Amino acid sequence: MRKSQIGLLAATITLLALAACSHVGADWKQAQTADTPEAYQEFLRLHADSEFSVRAQERIKQLAEDRDWQAAAAADSLDAYQQFVAAHADGKWAQEARVRIENFQLGTQPGAAAPGAAGPAGGLPPPALPAAKPAAAASAAPKPVASAAPKPAAKPAAKPAASAKAPNTTHKPVASAKASHGTHLAQLGAFGSRASAVAAWEKLSARYSGELGSLQPRYSSGKSGGKAVVRLQVRVGSVQQVRALCTKLKRQKQPCVAAG
Repeated sequence: MRKSQIGLLAATITLLALAACSHVGADWKQAQTADTPEAYQEFLRLHADSEFSVRAQERIKQLAEDRDWQAAAAADSLDAYQQFVAAHADGKWAQEARVRIENFQLGTQPGAAAPGAAGPAGGLPPPALPAAKPAAAASAAPKPVASAAPKPAAKPAAKPAASAKAPNTTHKPVASAKASHGTHLAQLGAFGSRASAVAAWEKLSARYSGELGSLQPRYSSGKSGGKAVVRLQVRVGSVQQVRALCTKLKRQKQPCVAAG
């Protein structure tokens, strides 16, 4: 073979290679312009061994996750977010899905109804009322005894002294309430970071200033589904206050549940 023929063959091969590369590049740009799983799958079918094949596969995965996330967010249900995490445990939306799962569980867990049950704190006011009634009855009873005999009149004088102590007993529940001030928690949500929890508190305290304006936030770090979360909570003085606060907020579609 002559040198001229060899040179022509080499040039032809070079031109074919350049044409192939140009064709691959054009197909890749076309796939990127469409930016759909179908377009990238077609590119892989034609150029499975190209330099863009890995990027095409990664983009197909990202698009699938975005599609599933949009579907989960549109459904906005506990099951939808749980299914999303099961399918994309390490995806970019997985942590947000876990946070929303916990917020759903906050609003549906049985403990949300606990403040309504009669407990030691809820039982303090009722005993104070019956204690006042016997004292009144005792003060009325000595009158007929005093009219019957002069000497027993000294005994009724002792009983009013006991009734004078009754007001002191009624102050004890108040003292216990003060001692427990800030020991009961209402949880308003869970977030992926403290910064997100702080930003949420600023919005919530402004939106529900009547309910939350006088309260202080508490940011509790924990885990949900093996991932770190920050729970936004507020301290209130009693179980009854937790129940009243959550009732008001839930009427306005704001999650709230007793947390401690």
